[in-house]
Amino acid sequence: MYINIKNVLSKSKSLSIIKKKTKERGKKQMKLNFKGRKEKGITLIALVITIIVLLILAGVVIATLTGDNGILGKAKTAKTTNDEEKAKEQIKIAVMGSYGKDGELNYDDLTKNLRQIGIKGLPKEASYPLEVTLDGVSATIKANGEVNFTTSGGYTQTGDTITSPDGKTMKVGDYVNYDPTLEANASDLTYTSTADKTGADSNQEFNVATYKSAGYGWRVLGVKDGKIRLISEEFIGSGTYADNSRTYYTLYGQKVYINGIEELNKISGIFGHGKGAESATSITVEDINEITGYNPETAKYSQGDWEEYGNKVTYTRGEGTALSSNATNGKTWSGTQSTFNYYDKTNKTFKALTSGSTEITSTAYTYGPATLKDGFTQPVQGVDENGTYNEVNQMLFGKWTMTADNGYYRSFTGTGTEPRYWLASDCASALSNDVGWGLRYVSNGGVCSNYLCYSDGYERSDSYGVRPVVSLKSDVSLEWNESENEWKIK
Repeated sequence: MYINIKNVLSKSKSLSIIKKKTKERGKKQMKLNFKGRKEKGITLIALVITIIVLLILAGVVIATLTGDNGILGKAKTAKTTNDEEKAKEQIKIAVMGSYGKDGELNYDDLTKNLRQIGIKGLPKEASYPLEVTLDGVSATIKANGEVNFTTSGGYTQTGDTITSPDGKTMKVGDYVNYDPTLEANASDLTYTSTADKTGADSNQEFNVATYKSAGYGWRVLGVKDGKIRLISEEFIGSGTYADNSRTYYTLYGQKVYINGIEELNKISGIFGHGKGAESATSITVEDINEITGYNPETAKYSQGDWEEYGNKVTYTRGEGTALSSNATNGKTWSGTQSTFNYYDKTNKTFKALTSGSTEITSTAYTYGPATLKDGFTQPVQGVDENGTYNEVNQMLFGKWTMTADNGYYRSFTGTGTEPRYWLASDCASALSNDVGWGLRYVSNGGVCSNYLCYSDGYERSDSYGVRPVVSLKSDVSLEWNESENEWKIK
């Protein structure tokens, strides 16, 4: 048999080439398969990571929506706050619309207005303080029209002990590191009380920075509407002052009664812009009475006399200069009085009584915190075994001592300047043929009444300090600082 060697070699070479190409294609396919598996593996890892991220985000969203500090919780809190504010506003409007022409709160009108907003079960006879509740908001209405609110949550007070929402307890008189300049706008930290408002000879400038530079602090006064209230450690004055050089705020004549309370609140207001503060106003006699326990309704200052607290005196103008008066406590008088002015509350001005009658309620009283009455008698409260005012009374009145050795006469035994400051509370003393109007103030270790304008036209001036009271926001948290011995605003 004849074999063509050339053809055999040629076919063998071809098979070799085919095997080689097949092997190369196999390797290439293996690479492609490995690459596919690799790309598929990366996709799975990315998917797992994506799922984990989504779960984390979902957790964040759920946490943001739920919980006390979540969006839903805050929305609920905001709704509750809005409802409470609405209820407060309704009660305030009801009270404001219940004043008679004499400027006094009319009980019949008050109960009528309160019923219209949904408050029931009101006493038929006048009963003050009047306690009412509307939509979960409790309010106490006093005879002078002052309204104090109590809402759910917030700080609470029992006696001189205050409890925070998180269970911390503090005392009236404790120090707090409040800074009225911190986080405040510079434009909010000054106020000018102009002469046309005060009746003084010139304008009087007030600056928060002066108080701070003097190194004075802030102390716990109490709780109102669930919020902590702070009182300035010292009274403030106009211009520049320090411990050894105090200044005062001067008020004169009829301007005192017309503008005094508003100006005191505006001056005090410049201290209410610091971190944690909601607002600031001047201290009032009601603030002090709440702490001392003095109740003018039951104390009946000067009972049986013309200026007995709550005594309503009607003055009637006769022919010419003839004038007569009669009071609800039975006092009467008749004679002549050429000039007799009265205060028109509606128009905020003094007018001459030329005919007809006008009724004026006497709101005069004076007392010391240790005796809760005028005069100087043995203390019944608020002093230590040596007859010295306790810490809370010292915060308000200064350090005074009453002992048998000095006939229980109040003696100032403190250091520095005796506290002497205005109260943003007006007063009137109605006598047989004369009336005095003015503001209350703290001096001589007690609460006093200062009359700077009279029905016969006489006017005078006086000067005392200003005592701001700062209301902290309801959500402010305080933390005790042991090293500084004070509460820190967080």
